[in-house]
Amino acid sequence: MMFTRLGLWPTLRCYSSSCRSGRISAILRDKPLHQTIKVNGWVKAIRRQKERTFLDVDDGSCCQKLQVVLPSEKKPPALGFHSSVTVSGILSLSSHKGQEVELVANDVQVIGEPIEETYPFKARKVHPPDYVRQFPHLRARTNSFSSLLRVRSQTKLAIQQYFNSEGFVNIDTPIITVNDCEGGGEVFSVQCLDPDNTGPGKTQDSPYFGQETYLSVSGQLHLEAMVSGLSKVYNFNPAFRAENSQTRRHLAEFWMVEAEEAFLSGTEGLHSLMDRIEGVIKTSMETVIDVQQEDVALYWRNNNKTEELIKNALNQQFVRLPYCEAMKLLQQHSHLFQTKPSPGSNLGKEHELFLTKHLGDVPVFVSDWPRVTKAFYMCSQEEDPEMVLAVDLLLPQVGEVAGGGLREYRVPLLHRRLQQCQLLDKLGWYLDLRRLGGGTPSGGFGFGLERFLQFLLGISNIKDTIPFPRWMNHCLC
Repeated sequence: MMFTRLGLWPTLRCYSSSCRSGRISAILRDKPLHQTIKVNGWVKAIRRQKERTFLDVDDGSCCQKLQVVLPSEKKPPALGFHSSVTVSGILSLSSHKGQEVELVANDVQVIGEPIEETYPFKARKVHPPDYVRQFPHLRARTNSFSSLLRVRSQTKLAIQQYFNSEGFVNIDTPIITVNDCEGGGEVFSVQCLDPDNTGPGKTQDSPYFGQETYLSVSGQLHLEAMVSGLSKVYNFNPAFRAENSQTRRHLAEFWMVEAEEAFLSGTEGLHSLMDRIEGVIKTSMETVIDVQQEDVALYWRNNNKTEELIKNALNQQFVRLPYCEAMKLLQQHSHLFQTKPSPGSNLGKEHELFLTKHLGDVPVFVSDWPRVTKAFYMCSQEEDPEMVLAVDLLLPQVGEVAGGGLREYRVPLLHRRLQQCQLLDKLGWYLDLRRLGGGTPSGGFGFGLERFLQFLLGISNIKDTIPFPRWMNHCLC
């Protein structure tokens, strides 16, 4: 073996121990009965009886808690709610309903003592999300948010596994950029605060990079540069938007997965792109639900409608609806909306939610949009240059989650649009992708992780899908 040849084998030996230490998820799965084991975790509940004291210990590895039983006279005086502890004992079958095993402790060591008077969370109490959100540095200690974080982690992994299995190459697109990809102007400017770090020939007013730079709104343009040599690429990066919004729907910092695929063109290419979006959404949901069953079930128990919506999404093909048909449908029901639908305009959230509800509580693709509603890079239809081969995916109770389309690859059209947007100086390199030979039609999309989690778990406020939410006037920690 290679390790033997390199003389590294001794460092890989496993040393036996009479005390098996492990994560609670593995202990509950493998059930090593009658063995001495050691667990590190936090006390989530204490029930003291005359002769025995019962502890629920959690180490964050799963939704379940491990019940620990110890003689009441051995209970450490400092033991309290959310004490950090090390417990050792014998794993035994349990006679209590709802659990198969319990740890009969012979030793409990308190590592960190609680200060229960000032601790914001109370034992056996469900705190509302608005309250928990005030303590972003502590909310991983709550049952619901720790479940969210495990689901979020597994979702990111499932998405990456999907792209890997489909032959996509992961690209780390830059966070600092000179581009406003979406063209909305809702960007954060990047500045150097060190007045001594100006460099030769620069003044304190000179930009660090020699020009204005921003936090990235999207990595799409850089993915397009990579796809011209790799065929299939994707990223999974944070994105930033300085939106003037404090609603339950928006974040200033969020995570997006974006993908770009070469050799997609025309109506057939747009339908292939929709197939790709539907594939990654369904495959990721199936994986997460299978791997994180208990964490997902914790959320579904509080919202029965969500489970039904997920089943609809998994068992049916997503509806595909051209923009013109969607607009006709909305106008037929215009009396239901605060903002009346207008042909040639974008859809509001109330319009998006109506479409998914009206069409059977299923995801809906809205395709073939007016050019004025989309960014400069969208590819015009051959038969109608005022329409572009673009698509948005709407999910029930959430609205738009993904957006994408085919990219304009015809040099004269793209050159004219860049001139109209006054972007030719900054995006000459983007035009080069088509102009310098080998230019290939491509298409791609991006979807927001947080909105996807809202749909999967039935979370009403997007700020409860990310560990440290940032939005207008709020940046705690």
